[in-house]
Amino acid sequence: MLVEVPFGRISLVGLIIEVTTYSELKQSKLKAVLRVAPLIPLNDRLMELGYFASQYYIHGLGETLVSAIPKWWRTSSNWSKPLQQLIAKEKATAQSNSKKKIAQNQLNEEQTHAIQILSNHQAGTFNTYLLNGVTGSGKTAVYLTFIESLLKLDRGAQALIMLPEINLTPQLQRRIQEHFPEENLAILHSGLTEKQRGIAWHQAMTGAARIVLGTRLSIMTPLPKLVAIIVDEENDSSFKQQEGLGYSARDLAIWRAKNERLPIILVSATPSSQTWHAVKEGRYQEIQLSNRVGGFQFPNVELVAPHKSSRSIIMSPMMIRALEVNYREGRQSLVLINRRGMAPVISCSSCDWLSECDHCSSYMVMHRQLGHFKTPMLCCHHCGLVKPIPQACPWCSDVDLQPLGRGTQKVEDQLQTLFPQATVLRVDADTARTSKKTEALFQEIHDGAAQIIVGTQMLAKGHDYKNIGLVCVLDADARLYSNDYMAPEHLFAQLVQVAGRAGRFSGAPTKILIETRYPDDPVYQYIKTFDLAGFMEHLMSTRQEAGLPPFSYQALVHAEARQKKEVLTWLNHAKLFLQKTAYLQTGITVFDPVPKSIARLGGWERSQLLIESRHRAPLQALLNELEHYFRQQSLGRISKVGKVRWSIERDPLFI
Repeated sequence: MLVEVPFGRISLVGLIIEVTTYSELKQSKLKAVLRVAPLIPLNDRLMELGYFASQYYIHGLGETLVSAIPKWWRTSSNWSKPLQQLIAKEKATAQSNSKKKIAQNQLNEEQTHAIQILSNHQAGTFNTYLLNGVTGSGKTAVYLTFIESLLKLDRGAQALIMLPEINLTPQLQRRIQEHFPEENLAILHSGLTEKQRGIAWHQAMTGAARIVLGTRLSIMTPLPKLVAIIVDEENDSSFKQQEGLGYSARDLAIWRAKNERLPIILVSATPSSQTWHAVKEGRYQEIQLSNRVGGFQFPNVELVAPHKSSRSIIMSPMMIRALEVNYREGRQSLVLINRRGMAPVISCSSCDWLSECDHCSSYMVMHRQLGHFKTPMLCCHHCGLVKPIPQACPWCSDVDLQPLGRGTQKVEDQLQTLFPQATVLRVDADTARTSKKTEALFQEIHDGAAQIIVGTQMLAKGHDYKNIGLVCVLDADARLYSNDYMAPEHLFAQLVQVAGRAGRFSGAPTKILIETRYPDDPVYQYIKTFDLAGFMEHLMSTRQEAGLPPFSYQALVHAEARQKKEVLTWLNHAKLFLQKTAYLQTGITVFDPVPKSIARLGGWERSQLLIESRHRAPLQALLNELEHYFRQQSLGRISKVGKVRWSIERDPLFI
């Protein structure tokens, strides 16, 4: 139960998770609860999920459960507000923004077969389905039709649909409202106001909302009559929380479905390696959609060598010619580059000076304009430091400072110069700072107001663009060759996704041009024929040979302090403890502490320690002992000696 309790001279909101008749304190020392929130208690199933997440991800139970409750409800002054009036006001606003139901497309044979498989699921049992469908194959129509059948069987039933990112929510929200015009839909993501999220959460926990659509935080929503969970774009790394409780919302969703004995559908055109491995082991049931709705063809893939001659030309003549032809044919073009800003770094032509960040071991990016700054600025994308571009080199005073590389702003400028009659639209974290701005930008694309769209990876996911005839991917190799063993998997998924934006509603030939210096790399060879099975088998073979996930289990110990020496000392002590504790256990490897890829962030020196195990259970036991060891030497998560901030992460996505 959510309650307000006295705490010294103030009062705080907390959760009562258990009642006991015993106390180590005298009765005269005990204080009474001041107020109980006007909420039904969190149900047993959600508490079980919280306990599991706390134990598995090595995080405090209170820290875990508090994330399940919106801040609006953790503010006791809101408890006396007339909730029904607030709900009515929010509902009226949502209804005024929704559209009337439109006729659904006729399901094709593959979609009908997929729904039949799902409909054969026995109520009250757990099963994990992988809806593996190519881009544009109608996966959304399949799972919405399945949800419709479940909601008809039980008027109180609820369904949870999870998406990886906020900018995908408005499009799917409209689709759901068109499919279920009579149902109450609750939206949950961090782009909402605290009041909006609080009301939506309340409607979910009371059963008033029969469909809940949200990002990763929605997995901890109390749903009393949950009958199905959908995880759309299940392979997306955004489902993994990177700070605090480092949970995977997809993995928690599978655990919750198993615990509550209900079906879960993982949806993707490029399944994650973990999901693919589970299918091959027979733990998940695969449902395939191998053809696009309407019979539309995939784009032709061509690999293009980068332009070498002039620093001022930011893409190859072949790409420029393709953009010109596509523009003349009246179709839209997407240009993808995973780097925002004008240029990744500024350098001095006379010495070795580069625009390094004062607080991070990274470079400051040049922006033509940034937020309220209308003049060129330098910005660190890691710590947020912003400062003017120097008039001369800080080292040698030379005024000839040159921007190196390219970002979305530079590409946008050149394309606007090359195609003055066309409207060039840029979509990145600078132009899409809020959910409203993001939705407005995507609406411009859908309306055909822009002929050439330049942006980062947010362009690639899940959007049903109607008139894309050409996709250009710049600097694809930047994501391929890194210290991250999952880079090929992520790049392949991104290329499939961005290619899938083309030719979804047109029978005319479409094309994707990928800029690379390494055309023989397996990622590019398999993407040429969109051979997902071939790529995944190649990936599984290399992972198994190297003993990497999903054929092993990993954990990272993160540590940071003001001095590098303190961090490495702390982690070396941790390694010695782990080696002594695990010396009898086979299959566990403890690696040496190493600096992170961004070794200094915001003035903090950062390092990590990798632990790898062939089996999950021994690793879990070892991590529990490690946390106990750390807690004995710390106040909270800060060491008493050296003031090292530490955390333990299970199943890391980025190492």
